[in-house]
Amino acid sequence: MRTIAAFFILFILSLGLQQAQAQSGKSYQDWLKESRAKSKTAATSKKTSAKGKGKAAAAKASDAAAAPAMAPPSGTFRGTIGCTDCQGIRTELVLTGSPKDGNRTFTMKQTFVGKPADKSIVTGSGKWFLAKGNKQDPDAVILQLIPTDGDLDLMYFLQVSDSELKLLNRQQGEIGDSQNYSIRKL
Repeated sequence: MRTIAAFFILFILSLGLQQAQAQSGKSYQDWLKESRAKSKTAATSKKTSAKGKGKAAAAKASDAAAAPAMAPPSGTFRGTIGCTDCQGIRTELVLTGSPKDGNRTFTMKQTFVGKPADKSIVTGSGKWFLAKGNKQDPDAVILQLIPTDGDLDLMYFLQVSDSELKLLNRQQGEIGDSQNYSIRKL
């Protein structure tokens, strides 16, 4: 059943419907283009209204337009995330490819600290893609990991910054306890 589900998910990805799970239904690239277009429009209108207000107002408007969106995640991320029945989960996530190409893959290794050796390591690999929005934040950038090999389940991470990802629950919401769920780029 798990294999059939993985093939079905890959089929959806290959047809370009990978964003169907996102609340807005927009791909990351569409959202990024729209976001940049809105920034340019806002900057243009601010500059026009700032002409009569002096150079300081015009400089402020151009600074607002220059605020770049976060770069898509890539590279190696590591950290120890919270665990309810162990001392922590040492996690290493390697992301390759970019949202623009069709070869977006990941590998992940999780070591459950304090578990018996035969049950302490979980690995997997598969495809990743970005989606826009979750219930808490319609502008959030959500990294979705779809495993095709190994022992991992579908996982979601919030892109906090260019160098930090935060594990989300299965409903793409933040985990509501005080443990650490962030991994950071090396």
